[in-house]
Amino acid sequence: MTLATTASSSRSLVTCSVCGLTTLHPLTNQRGDVFCCPSCREVAALLAEAPQKASETATRSEVRGEAQNVTLGLSGMWCSSCAWLVGEQLKRTKGVVDAEVSFIQGQANITYDPKITNYQSLKKRIRSLGYKAALPNEKPYDEEETFFTRLLIGGVMVLHDMIVGAGIYAREIMGWATPESQPLVDFFQVMMLVTSLPVLILLGLPILRAGLASLLRGQPNIHTLITIGTFSAFGLSIRNLIVGHGGLYFDTATMLIFLVSIGRWLEMQAHKSSNQAVTRLLEQIPDEATVVTPEGDKVVRVSDLRAGQRVRVRPGEKFPVDGLIASGEGDVDKSLLTGEPRPVTHRPGDAVQAGTLSLDGSFEVIATAVGDSTTAGQISRLLHQALWNRSPLERLADKLSAWMTPIALSLAAIAFLFWNHQAGVEEGLLVALSVLLIACPCALGLATPLTLWLSLGRAAESGILLRSTSALERLAKVEKVFFDKTGTLTKLPMRVREVFVPSSPALLPRGEGSQNPPLPWGEGLGVREKAVLQIIGSVENESEHPLAKAIVEFAKANRVELIKPVSFKVIPGMGVTAELPITNQLHVVIGSERLLTQQGFTISNEINQRAETMREAGQVVVFAGWDGQVQGLVGLGETVREEARDVLNQLRARGLSLGVLTGDEAQAGRKWEQALGIPVHAGLSPDGKMSHLVGHTAMIGDGINDGPALAASTIGLAMNHGTDVARTAADVVLMRDDLRAIPWLFDLSKTAMRRVRENLGWAFIYNIVGVGLAMAGVMQPVFAALAMVMSSIFVTVNATRMNRYPLLDEE
Repeated sequence: MTLATTASSSRSLVTCSVCGLTTLHPLTNQRGDVFCCPSCREVAALLAEAPQKASETATRSEVRGEAQNVTLGLSGMWCSSCAWLVGEQLKRTKGVVDAEVSFIQGQANITYDPKITNYQSLKKRIRSLGYKAALPNEKPYDEEETFFTRLLIGGVMVLHDMIVGAGIYAREIMGWATPESQPLVDFFQVMMLVTSLPVLILLGLPILRAGLASLLRGQPNIHTLITIGTFSAFGLSIRNLIVGHGGLYFDTATMLIFLVSIGRWLEMQAHKSSNQAVTRLLEQIPDEATVVTPEGDKVVRVSDLRAGQRVRVRPGEKFPVDGLIASGEGDVDKSLLTGEPRPVTHRPGDAVQAGTLSLDGSFEVIATAVGDSTTAGQISRLLHQALWNRSPLERLADKLSAWMTPIALSLAAIAFLFWNHQAGVEEGLLVALSVLLIACPCALGLATPLTLWLSLGRAAESGILLRSTSALERLAKVEKVFFDKTGTLTKLPMRVREVFVPSSPALLPRGEGSQNPPLPWGEGLGVREKAVLQIIGSVENESEHPLAKAIVEFAKANRVELIKPVSFKVIPGMGVTAELPITNQLHVVIGSERLLTQQGFTISNEINQRAETMREAGQVVVFAGWDGQVQGLVGLGETVREEARDVLNQLRARGLSLGVLTGDEAQAGRKWEQALGIPVHAGLSPDGKMSHLVGHTAMIGDGINDGPALAASTIGLAMNHGTDVARTAADVVLMRDDLRAIPWLFDLSKTAMRRVRENLGWAFIYNIVGVGLAMAGVMQPVFAALAMVMSSIFVTVNATRMNRYPLLDEE
């Protein structure tokens, strides 16, 4: 579609046919439709071409490989049509699967096929539309800096108006008015008009455009109140200046815009602080990396790295990728991700994450994830999504703010009618203006989100990832806390204590230590035990359960060769089944006694007696069966975490009811009940666990095997043991392996909700008292504007106290 150029320069306000904003410089198309900006004109063109969209969408869906996501910060958008335009144009770009653009957040979330396009091409596409785009770890167009510059210029103009206005008022009050001084007064009054215009243009234009558009659409908001107030003061001043009598309120209009802009500046600073938890992670990933090649080391940009490449990291450098250590040994500072200040020693085979710091070792790392796919990228993305997901309290505050606007307009109208009757039009306008300003629900809109966002950031700095702000609300309501046992209240890794095969002696691994010691063939595992352990280890090698990992580690330590299963299936809460390529597809079932009984396996008396002995010794017993009967047992030992009892006591002291939900047999459950000092509900299936999760409950587990229970509780918390944080079903992920984070998090949620209640209470009291004073005619408009800003400042300062909340290791 060919579009016409700029319309003739009409000096009257016209309304955009797409977004409803008004403009003095309209654009048109060939049909004569009027638009406020090129974006709206492009939107109309795209809508006219809508029939083509279906075929283009089909083209977008043809993804050649695994799609990737990127989030770009955008600047230069003036209205929601701009965001719509960017989104639609991105969706039409080859290789883009989907694109979501938020005008409020100023960001684009793009899903694309990396084999067809890349984020650099996407940035160029956005720039071609007239907007600026940057990755989170790049320096974007500094809107904050330009806003601050405009704020400084506006402040100088406002100061001029206030000084001149004060002089004119003093002349009247002190009786200095003389005919000879009137020309000078007239000059200064005109100068007040001239100097007020830059303030209205530089600071007020975006507010006035948005407010006028909302008013014309019949959807008044905060901007509408400010617009009406500003136009009332400015219009009354123009009228009085022309007729030559009456007060001038240019200083009131400019002061209103300036004070609102100061509030906006403070809000930007608070939002910047709340977003630091999101941006801090990606900012810590280096821009360049040293790649190991056959020709020697080569420095490349991290964005050009791919999984499988070898990267060299020297002492004092940060890891640019997630990967596995191929060579090298040393301490690594992982506090960026976990909040844990103590360094961790890493050796070949250990996993490292991008953004963590090599303290004293030189490493060669095989990259497994780069950029947004790294753990830091996942956490940053999840934190970003958490800020987008509005909590019920935030939505309630938005509704209250929406209700306050028409209420304020109604009260202002009532005040105008009353004071117009009592003291004339000018007094009625001034009182109505004061009511509009004092009733502006700015503080109400800030009261909730700012507190919750800052609390999310504080939790992230302590190594706790919350998926939404509503998680804080739900945490504060919890009355009962249930734990999974294995890997949550007990240490990982577990250790194999005993291997038992019927009609053979029990085989006990020797030695102590964090890892299972190997057993010499002549003194430990025999041929029959080796064969049984090979089958069990081969199946468990496909599982992520802590019991399975311990068995596999034990098998590998004793040089047992593992076989790749033909098929594998997890039976949640009970065990696993698999087919091994042995003797015509051997069907193997491994798990609890209940599972094998349900599957129809025969359990001999010898097996039963040995299992009972293992349980009496406090071991977790794993049954393994094939060919219709149980062929062996594996006993695993686990010990209570050092901090577990202290954490349980802290939670109990906070008035919380505690319990453990486990699939262990009843006898083992009783032993754990004695060891932990809290009720243990044993022998539970996944459905059985969910039956206990009624009311305001929290479930704490490993995040993967406890998925149903985590989802069924009021809020689920997952201990992260190096698993993919994006895979867990939990609302909260504890990135550090430390139970002390749990009572700290409950305290954080209580404090955050208390701050929210304080802010909401202040906002309501301020509006009720302030509106009463304004309607009584005892508050001038400039003081009403000042009171409005001071209310927002109070709420902002009170919310930012969460930035000083002690971190987990500072308590």
